[in-house]
Amino acid sequence: MEPRNIKNVLERAVDRNPDKVYLLYGNQQITYGQMSNFINQTANMFLDLGIRKGDRVALMLPNCPEFIYLWFGLVKIGASMVPVNTFFRERETAYILQHSEARAMVATPDYWPIVQKAMETGNIQLGRRLCVGGSWGDTLPYEKIRTQFDSEFTGIDLKFDDEAAILYTSGTTGNPKGCLESHGYYLVAGNRYSSHLSLTANDRVITPLPLFHMNPQILSTMGTLFVGGSLALVDRFHSRSWWQEVRAKEATHFHYLGVMPAVLMGTPEQADDGEHPHWIGIGAGVPKTIHRPFEERFNVTLLEVFGMTETGLNFCCLPQPERNVGTACFCKPFMEYEAKVVDDNDNEVPFETIGELVLRGSDPANRQRGFMFGYYKDPQATAKAWQNGWFHTGDVVRRDTEGRYYFVDRKKDIVRRSGENISASEVEGTIHLHPAVMDVAVIPVSDPIREQEVKAYIVLKEGYSQQSMPVQELIRWAEEHLAYFKVPRYWEFCESLPVTQTGKILKQMLKLSKEDLTVGSFDRQRCQWIS
Repeated sequence: MEPRNIKNVLERAVDRNPDKVYLLYGNQQITYGQMSNFINQTANMFLDLGIRKGDRVALMLPNCPEFIYLWFGLVKIGASMVPVNTFFRERETAYILQHSEARAMVATPDYWPIVQKAMETGNIQLGRRLCVGGSWGDTLPYEKIRTQFDSEFTGIDLKFDDEAAILYTSGTTGNPKGCLESHGYYLVAGNRYSSHLSLTANDRVITPLPLFHMNPQILSTMGTLFVGGSLALVDRFHSRSWWQEVRAKEATHFHYLGVMPAVLMGTPEQADDGEHPHWIGIGAGVPKTIHRPFEERFNVTLLEVFGMTETGLNFCCLPQPERNVGTACFCKPFMEYEAKVVDDNDNEVPFETIGELVLRGSDPANRQRGFMFGYYKDPQATAKAWQNGWFHTGDVVRRDTEGRYYFVDRKKDIVRRSGENISASEVEGTIHLHPAVMDVAVIPVSDPIREQEVKAYIVLKEGYSQQSMPVQELIRWAEEHLAYFKVPRYWEFCESLPVTQTGKILKQMLKLSKEDLTVGSFDRQRCQWIS
């Protein structure tokens, strides 16, 4: 029988093989049966604390097994999880707690001071407060009280459309939006992920991505549960030990974001870089210029995907030649979805023409199946996103004559210079190839003549300085590898770039960093620094 909720998927996996190791973290190896006992204890604990179906509980935790126990403990009782980005400070945390109307909070000692300040700032009252991995103030010690409860749990009725979580976007352009997710959202994505990749019970998926993010929830966790596989968690991505972690956990698949391949390609080559069973990487944003060299060096296949917190997982290439390596191709939409490319007036554009990607479900009776319910408490934003019956992703793509889709850039990251559309990601990828460049971000700067100009922020690798690597050298590199109108006019060196915990550059922070974005930059046109 097809699962109707997340609980069904979990319990089916436990019943199939309770003694099989499911969760690997550090030196811990936790079987399905052990995990189920911890989850049931957690569910009974929440009920004893007065949490009921429909209530919301916020989690501010690093990657750890306890996140899984708490998440699925809430699932079992029909409550809703509200993960909080562990990069958030008190203002952002206060907003999440107020907006979601969370009744309880779970955090580690590292994050409770932030939560406490958030509560004071927002005058927030939380009915229950628990601490994982230690003690803090008068919070309840989760591990200690959990053991007081029965490891058997009598389930409650849960439906496909019941609320399962509110997942907040990163809020790069304002307050984070709360995406209201159902059990169905998790089921559609997890099932499609596991079947598309032909995962089996023998597969192990390792992810360094934070569990507060949709990716490890709906893909790594749900996907492995669907097939009875195993999940390996790491606290975060460490470039120097990443491949050792993959080997030690005997992973068959790993998850990445674009920043990871770029960083790993920058590490010194080792004789054993490719000496291992062939691995499959699943992710998005690998720079086009290093996609194939990365695969060849490390004996891996990188499959580009497309998905969003709002839409779930919608595209993923297969490990076949026609995936068009090095072109930012994420192939064709899954059978559960329909896609098209439109202009600013929602008119579909011809093949090979760039435009915005819009999506909807393929079921005529429910075009939003597998998508979020909507933005919580923001019906206007929901209606705007779903205008004309299609979800507007905000991503600029193109589609070839075979129906494959290619990522161009975020719509807000397209630079309009003298009538030309310039992809910030293309410029970034080219500059990133320079051997002295560690990281780069490109943004538009307003210009009275050309509408916008291109500005590049540069982080140099260790051992390089502005003296040893003058800006003119980087400009020459860009001029050799880019069309003239794409070469940045403004260049600024910086120690680091602001990023989210998933590695996405916070370009909005760069755009708001100063009133005049040309100040502190080298002006390529005038050949001088602007003070």
